[in-house]
Amino acid sequence: MMTINNYNDMDELQSALMKTHQGMLAFVVSEQSLLLRVANGWQYISLGRVIKPNENSLQIEKISNDGTTIEPVNGNAVGEYNLPSSGTNRHILHERKLRLVALNQPYTGDMHGVRDVDYECFRQSRRANLKGTFRAFITSRVQNLDSLVRARDSRLPVVNMKDELLFNQVRDMFTGWGAPFPYPPKIYSFDGRNIFTDQQWQQKLIWHGSDKNGIRNMDASCDSWSSDSISRFGMASNLLRGKLLDQEKYSCNNAFIVLCIEVTTERE
Repeated sequence: MMTINNYNDMDELQSALMKTHQGMLAFVVSEQSLLLRVANGWQYISLGRVIKPNENSLQIEKISNDGTTIEPVNGNAVGEYNLPSSGTNRHILHERKLRLVALNQPYTGDMHGVRDVDYECFRQSRRANLKGTFRAFITSRVQNLDSLVRARDSRLPVVNMKDELLFNQVRDMFTGWGAPFPYPPKIYSFDGRNIFTDQQWQQKLIWHGSDKNGIRNMDASCDSWSSDSISRFGMASNLLRGKLLDQEKYSCNNAFIVLCIEVTTERE
């Protein structure tokens, strides 16, 4: 009979990495998530929806840095989506939504500035036959992450390339808690690869250059994304810790994931 090891939070799980072997299962209590030990770390397993006597009372809890739960998301907001049954994905029902997609290769901190990355987001999205406008999900000297999407669109859901739900609303990413994923995330590149499983991205980290609220951190943006020096630093997030905007500084010579966010939809 297969056993599942329990861990209080992602920090405890990560610290036990070297004591585990491939094929082991782990349950993270703070996130209520099930993960499988694979060659490069841990991979989320989709559990499907929570079954309760009254499904209208369904709540997804946000997780703070120390693993304690804080202000649950309103159940009505969750109920607007087609949450999965076992073995299915959470496909969004809204006609309007914004996509979060990875560029097709990792980048060091020297991306030749945000404008070049914005153009690469545009170019790759067009090659993928996506008609919305995409911009780089990194900060600049004059741009915060929380202002990339217009205020009037801040209630739109955020999905991946396959229209699977990542965040209930855009603004859920900028609540000051590092943007914890409310569901086991799947993020794809413009050419359709899952960045969590594809070996193109050996490090499951994204560059972002912001604080937990999505505000730019000019001391941690690799000289405005123009340096790959080992002595310069950029703010990044380890996606395996379950957050989009976790706060970890890395030398700019590292090659990490770069995300693009859709800021205007195909239906506009």
